[in-house]
Amino acid sequence: MAGGILGTGVSGLAAAQYGLDTTGHNIANVNTEGYSRQRVETVSTVGNAFRSTFLGNGTQLSAIERTFNEYNFKEVMFNSSQFEYNNTNYVNASRIDNLLADPDTGITVTFEEMFDGINGIVEEPTIISARNVLIGRSETVANRFNTLFEEVGLQHLGAINEEIQTSVLEINSMTEEIAFLNTKIQVENAVGSQGFPPNDLLDKRDLLLKRLSEKIQVKTIELQDGTMNVTVGQGITLVTGGISIPLSAERNEFDSNMMEIGISANSTTENKSIITNQLDGGSLTGLFDTRDNMILPAIQELGKLAIAIADSFNRQQSLGLDLNGDAGQNIFRDINDPQDVLARTLNSSNNTNKTNFELYIRNTEQLTSQEFDMEYDGTNLDIYDDAGNLVQQFDPADIAAMSAGTQLIIGDTGLAMAIDVNQLSAGDEFRLRPTYYGANQIESIIDDPEKIAAAGNPLDIAEVNNPNNVKFNLYEITGNSSVAPGPLPDDSISIEIDATGTTYQVLDSGGAVISGPSAIPADQIIDDPITGIRFELEGVLAGSEVFTITHADNPGVNETKAFGPGNNENILAMLAFQSDRRMDGGTNSFSEAYADLVTSVGVETKSRAISADSFGTLLSGAEQRLAGIQGVNLDEEAANLIQYQQSYAAAARIITVARETFQTLLSAAG
Repeated sequence: MAGGILGTGVSGLAAAQYGLDTTGHNIANVNTEGYSRQRVETVSTVGNAFRSTFLGNGTQLSAIERTFNEYNFKEVMFNSSQFEYNNTNYVNASRIDNLLADPDTGITVTFEEMFDGINGIVEEPTIISARNVLIGRSETVANRFNTLFEEVGLQHLGAINEEIQTSVLEINSMTEEIAFLNTKIQVENAVGSQGFPPNDLLDKRDLLLKRLSEKIQVKTIELQDGTMNVTVGQGITLVTGGISIPLSAERNEFDSNMMEIGISANSTTENKSIITNQLDGGSLTGLFDTRDNMILPAIQELGKLAIAIADSFNRQQSLGLDLNGDAGQNIFRDINDPQDVLARTLNSSNNTNKTNFELYIRNTEQLTSQEFDMEYDGTNLDIYDDAGNLVQQFDPADIAAMSAGTQLIIGDTGLAMAIDVNQLSAGDEFRLRPTYYGANQIESIIDDPEKIAAAGNPLDIAEVNNPNNVKFNLYEITGNSSVAPGPLPDDSISIEIDATGTTYQVLDSGGAVISGPSAIPADQIIDDPITGIRFELEGVLAGSEVFTITHADNPGVNETKAFGPGNNENILAMLAFQSDRRMDGGTNSFSEAYADLVTSVGVETKSRAISADSFGTLLSGAEQRLAGIQGVNLDEEAANLIQYQQSYAAAARIITVARETFQTLLSAAG
């Protein structure tokens, strides 16, 4: 009979067999990563009605459950994602920190050595060996900047790109496997009326989700059919049912040397949606955070420092005389070299045609390390800072002037712009990078020790009328005078400001106009093409100011500054650069600016180390809690083996009794 003692024994035997099989499965997978301990759930079978009661019918399998807690699992996923994010940041940040702070690879020691070389010339201006030391050490400074750019800007950034590409391949592989498992789970769930969950497939999928969360923070939505949707960011789908949508590593639209993350439902689509800024957590996001908030700012700060050093020494050189009594020439490559000014503006790859801009650095004291975005709407050219604030708008007349070669000032940035090739179309976008290549482009170009301009120039500056006490700074002697060679086109010139304080003109000693009237730029740094000098008017102009510049080494004019090879006036001014605050709006010296960079990188590195340690601790605790729930305990499983073995033996004995009873009945009937 189906029920009765025989059926009861068979059902007990089967239940014990399920228990033994499941326990053996648990023991076999004790070291399997991601495995969740399984247990047999049985329920009593509905009995047969007999008179006024029911006779038991044994037991049946209800389910084989895996001991799994979704809350604890998501806790592990989140902490794993945050740990990998912060640890990736820390590992990369510490590399830059060590590079910049180490005396053997940083700038600090080379700074000190360069100023030691300058001090040697201060003490003995005519000694060639002292001048050779300065030349060698200026070359060392330039080479150190070049090396840092190579290490940070090329090698480290290149390694970040490779890691991004590798991470994308790994993520796509995992999402494909999750989609495949979704399909299998859906099929297994649909088989049979019981619809028991395929525990081992679920474990494999959860393990993939955990590994995926290490790369990128994900959100999951489990559906009724057992499949799971996986999203990132604000609902960007990576897996839906049995379909995975791959990520791709795309070139940045402005800088092809930088990678971004793209996605498209159709993998063959050329223009993919860029979702880099929508990603959270995981080592992949950590790579982008390191790149955008550590590597790029470090490159730009180094570039700003290199540009300020080159510009300051070059301008001071122009204001002095060398050992032969000639005007000083550049020590370093000109910061506004024709090739350099073209390299500072990047076209978007989406632009219709390429427009070449010339981005000039006019005032290194105003210079910052930030980048700027520029957009052309078909009429105006708008420049925005990194916070999205409008810095400068150029109208059609401005654009025409820039296309004709006129340099127009960009707000209070210390920058000016002209257009080399104008092919602007509505919708064009650009990225301005004033300092990015500064550390790579600095180069020591002086090789003749006699060319070091240690002596002061023979120019005297006087105020004739200056009601607002505006400071007149002789900024640079360009030597580009179209009137006469030398530092001045005449023995004495005067610079006169008009009554409104908006234009200036230059007059010779006889009162004749030799330059101007010309507009005074907003930054009040005037590059006069006729006289070949650059000067700065620092302060608020009242109007009608008059300044004179006299050649103080001409017989009959002024002989207070006769040239002598032992003069060290100009090299003393260079020595003062060691402490002069010539950067960041006059708040930092060269050494202080570099120290600020090292400090900020060090603080960031320490902060990321603390965060990594914190989430490492949280992750360890979450994993222990999850292991306590889903992990296999061999002692417990050994006890279960004994229990199921005894149950199996007892159920077998029931069957034996049933058989003997049946035989007895047969014998009695015979």
